[in-house]
Amino acid sequence: MASDITGGVQAMEAEAARVLDDAKAKAIDIVQKARDESRKMADAELPLDDVKAECAGVVKEASQKAERDVKEAEQQAADIKSSAGKKADQYAKMIVSIVIGEKAA
Repeated sequence: MASDITGGVQAMEAEAARVLDDAKAKAIDIVQKARDESRKMADAELPLDDVKAECAGVVKEASQKAERDVKEAEQQAADIKSSAGKKADQYAKMIVSIVIGEKAA
């Protein structure tokens, strides 16, 4: 009876060792395949054409907007300069008229 139990335990131990060995072999195979796949992915060229085209479009649009903004700012500066000159002339005429007595302050 004891030998039957011992034989049964030894058979289970042998089966467990075989299952562990099979599991280790499968795990090693899976890890190797994963490494190979990750190397392929790392070495692969990424398709950046779409990204580069979109980037160029964004840069072009930003440049055009900047040009419009600069032209608008230049126009505003010219308008301010023109109106400042006119106001200075008006103030000068007003001061002269006050000085010569044509107008009261």
